[in-house]
Amino acid sequence: MNGSGRTTALFVAAVIIGIAGFVLAIAFGSAPRVWEVFLVNLLFWMGIAQGGVVVSASFYLTNARWGGVGQYRLAEAFVGFLPLSFLLFWALYAGRHQIFVWVDHPLPEKADWLNVPFLFARDGAGLLIMTLLSLWFVRLSRREDVQRWAVSSGDIGDPPRAMRRLAVVMALCFAGIYTLIAFDLVMSLAPRWHSTLFGAYFFAGAYWSALVMIGLVTISIGRGAGAEMEHRYRDALHDIGKLIFACSVFWVYLLFAQYIVIWYGDIPAETFFVVPRVQHLPWGALGWSALILIWALPFCVLMGKRPKRTPGILGTVAVLGLIGMWVERYVLVVPSLSPRHVPFGWIEVLITLGFIGAFGLTSLPGLRTVPTPAMARPADHGGVG
Repeated sequence: MNGSGRTTALFVAAVIIGIAGFVLAIAFGSAPRVWEVFLVNLLFWMGIAQGGVVVSASFYLTNARWGGVGQYRLAEAFVGFLPLSFLLFWALYAGRHQIFVWVDHPLPEKADWLNVPFLFARDGAGLLIMTLLSLWFVRLSRREDVQRWAVSSGDIGDPPRAMRRLAVVMALCFAGIYTLIAFDLVMSLAPRWHSTLFGAYFFAGAYWSALVMIGLVTISIGRGAGAEMEHRYRDALHDIGKLIFACSVFWVYLLFAQYIVIWYGDIPAETFFVVPRVQHLPWGALGWSALILIWALPFCVLMGKRPKRTPGILGTVAVLGLIGMWVERYVLVVPSLSPRHVPFGWIEVLITLGFIGAFGLTSLPGLRTVPTPAMARPADHGGVG
């Protein structure tokens, strides 16, 4: 079995293990834990996949061609998970009683908004729109004229008109629909809490996690580049490292912008959501660890030029950053449902493993379109090295 076959087999095995863990946990009466970690993983992996397509859109909007075609193919490589995530979203209907407290204990003042038919209709429609837009966007991005533009770094021309227009639509829909997802699938778990900045904070985290995954994959498939390509490969890592650094700072800015208003307002209707996640054990420790892994570590380690160009350092920051973002999604979701303890054991591990396998399987076709080394800069004559 070749390397690709082994990778596929590992991902398939992970999916099987995840499904088995899901079924066993339901059978053993642990449905609340199953649906909690299912929602955490859905938000996390769907955010990476969707964030990757939006990263590609932002490259088009800024005329970015520092990586040639490779940077676009890599950012779009995870799009295959989006159709699956759309289907997995509907599985939440089966766990609605375990996830949404307002299903069994409705709030009269919010009943017009927080009701099962309307929530699944609006979120399902939004995710369908994002999935179809993303597939259309990636298909256009692979057109021959668009690829010629991506490798012609010697001019300052804009990308083809269709890409410019669709990139704008992608960015706007991402901001609007993922704000809705944040309000409905995270904020409504504690239905009396609200934050007007929470949607921006949520989709900024998805965007950053996609950048981190792009960096990890770049390091993985760029290893072993010949001496001729080594310098250009390190330059590309440097560029990705700068993006990871900058967007990490933007993420923590949005986090602080929410926190400072809640802190000085000291309104119980706002503070009850934040205080357990930052001040009380056991959740406070996890909340601070997410902050360290997502912001403090990248900020301190990636400030210089050399760490961004060193695969081992950038890769370590990326791995820990992804763990931190998973923990952050976990801390956003689970304390609203299990406030007095951290439910983490074999159920959470197996279901997360299943999502890793599903994400990997659906991303493999996209990854095969990425040039090797993945992010090599276009050569001076306009080709991709």
